[in-house]
Formats: sequence, C-alpha cells, structure tokens
Amino acid sequence: MATLLTEEPDYRAFWEERLQNPYPLFARMRSEDPVHWCAPMKLWLVTRHDLCFTGLKDERFSSNRSDMYVQALPPDLKAKVQPLLDHISKWIQLTDEPDHLRLRKLVNLAFTPRMINQLRPRIEQLVDQLLTDLRPGEPCDIIKRFCQPLPATVICEMLGIPLAERDRFRELIEGIMHFSTAGGPNLKHHAENAHAALREVITLFERLVAERRQEPRDDLLSALVSAEADGERLSNEELYAMCVFVFLAGHETTTNGIASGLMALLQHPDQFSKLKANVDAHVRGTVEEALRFESPVTRAVRKATERIELAGKVIESGQLVVFLLGAADRDPALFPVPDTFDITRTPNKHLAFGYGSHFCLGAVLARMEMEIAFRAIVRRLPNLRLVTDQLDWKPTMGIRALVKLPVVLGESL
Repeated sequence: MATLLTEEPDYRAFWEERLQNPYPLFARMRSEDPVHWCAPMKLWLVTRHDLCFTGLKDERFSSNRSDMYVQALPPDLKAKVQPLLDHISKWIQLTDEPDHLRLRKLVNLAFTPRMINQLRPRIEQLVDQLLTDLRPGEPCDIIKRFCQPLPATVICEMLGIPLAERDRFRELIEGIMHFSTAGGPNLKHHAENAHAALREVITLFERLVAERRQEPRDDLLSALVSAEADGERLSNEELYAMCVFVFLAGHETTTNGIASGLMALLQHPDQFSKLKANVDAHVRGTVEEALRFESPVTRAVRKATERIELAGKVIESGQLVVFLLGAADRDPALFPVPDTFDITRTPNKHLAFGYGSHFCLGAVLARMEMEIAFRAIVRRLPNLRLVTDQLDWKPTMGIRALVKLPVVLGESL
C-alpha cells in the first residue's frame, strides 16, 4: 500500500479534489485496503459496499460530523465562522437520536407523500416548458438550460422563495454547498464565503418565516413553521437549518442525477435506444442505474463513538469515517460488471440515497423528477447527442457534479 499512500498521483488528486475519474482509484482501494486511513484528511475511507451498508446502520457511528469541518480550519478562521459551523451542526443529516427522531417526525409532517404526489403535474409542466424553450439544432449546455432550473424551481416553489430572489438564493446556497461538500485542506478556502452567504440566506428566511406566521400558505415553508409533534416545534435555528438543507439536498442531488444520467444515456446509445423503444418498461431502471453509475452524493461521513473494528482495522473513538458511496456503488461483489451502464440491471441495491435512519428525505421527490425528465427527453428530444466526450467534473468531494453537458438537440416532436 505504500505506492497508494505516497506516490500515486490519483490519490493525491483525490484528496485535493482534482480527480476527474475516481473509479480506478476506488477499485484499487477496495481491493487492497477497503478501510483506509487517509493521513492528509485525518479520517478513514471505506470503499466496499458491504462495509458501507453495515456501517450506515451501525449505531456506534455518530452522524455528527462537525469535527470534519472544525479540524480542517485554523483556530482564527474557526472562530470567525463559528455561526456557520453551528448552523451546519443543526442539519438533520448531522444529528443523532433523540434529536434526529424529533426532527424527522416534524419534517415528515410537512414533507408528506400527498404533498409530493401533488407536485407531479407541476413538474411535468415545468419539464415541458424548459424543453420547449430549447432550440432544435442549436448547441446548448443542457445542465444550465434544463437539469439545474427544474429542481431549483420545484424546491423554490415548495419553500415559497419569491421569483425575483431565486437566482440570488441559488447562488448563496451554492456558496454554502462549496464548504459543506469540500474536504480536508480545501475547506478553509470556502469558509468565509459560505459564512457570508449563510448570513444573507438567514435574513431572507427570517422575513419569509415571519410572513408565513402571519399568513400561512399552501407550501412546505408554512408546513414546517406550523409542524408540531408530541408538543414539539422546530426552533427558529432548526427551521432555518432545515430549509437550507432541504434546498441544498433537493436541488443538488436531482440536478446531478438528471445530468449524469443523461450523460450516461448519450454515451451509451444502445441503452438510450432501449429506453426509447419501451420507456414505460425501462424508465425506472434508468433512474436507479443513473443513481448507481454516478452517485450524485458520493460520501456519508460518520464519527466513531467507541473503539470499532472494521475489516481488520481498528477505528478509535472520535475518529471520522467516510463511507464512499460512489465506490460502494461500483463494487463488483454486488454489481456484476460495475463500470457498465445497464438500465436493465436488477437487483440494483445502490446507496445513492444513503441507508438506515438517515436515508434521504427527498428520495421520492428526486426519483419522480428524474423519471419525468427522462420520459420527456425520450419523447421530445429522441435525437439528442453530445457535442463532446471531454467532460469536466466539479472539484468537490461530497458531490459528483458535471460542470456542463454540451449537447445538440434533435427535432422536437
């Protein structure tokens, strides 16, 4: 393992967030050192599916990963951005029991299956509008024109973000995301910008929450404001944290799921043809394979609360463990020919939405948006093709996101 640790360029590129294609490195780590101590980042990296699966439901691992941010910041910078660290620590994905169960009960009262199902006609309308605005034969970045505005509009409408403020709001959330999804030494480069972005976001939510308390509306924000379970309500700080996290998770995951799934279809024309030939039979399989093939959320971070042995390695109490979902979802022990994109793959027990008590709250919504998007693209843009195969990925460790996806559109039907 000495070469992997000290000499392999891909390894250094990975923890510096410059690695375009992590899968060969993940395969080597999974084979040679599936529970690997990453000294530069001061944490463990887990790459096997079975270890990630069991680890995510192991109550000895805490979801409170604030240490990941704290230990990477110089003391003076940490003090300056402490409100940002306090805010992130209240995100539901970073809480343990009993707080996690209390927050989950409250948000489930607002994020109901009925509310999600009611969104389907509006999502279908948005998809048709966005695709109608594209010009056949004219190259475009379909992420900017379609994959990004669709989930952003859906979540903005759910939270009641005013139309005039949505572009700025999305920019601010992206600034926070650059910090929350970074890792190791690069965290410090995003901290101050994320701190400033958070202040502006909270100012916006303070106004919107005050309005909903005076005049509730039929939106998610009003439901979160009024949600009560067992005599408990969300505090203001928890409410703001929930809104920021819901937007970040609901927007980024779906944007990247649609974009990378579309990329995979266009890079595998046989699979695209199979989907076009019978969309009803294959669209759900396409969604699941897109999520597996390029997991939009690439990691789940936990902290050991006691001494734990995992695959022969001893993880000490207090140490951070990163379960690399993108590596787990390419594990040949569970997924035959894992580097092949196959929309008929079954079973497909990927971990793109995590597992256990912290399974993604927005998984149903994300799957619905992806399914509607792929159905419409097959129907409206059957001759879509990539302009280039030289695609760049954003240099971030927590998400797998294309920078752009240049395409040429076929004739609309």
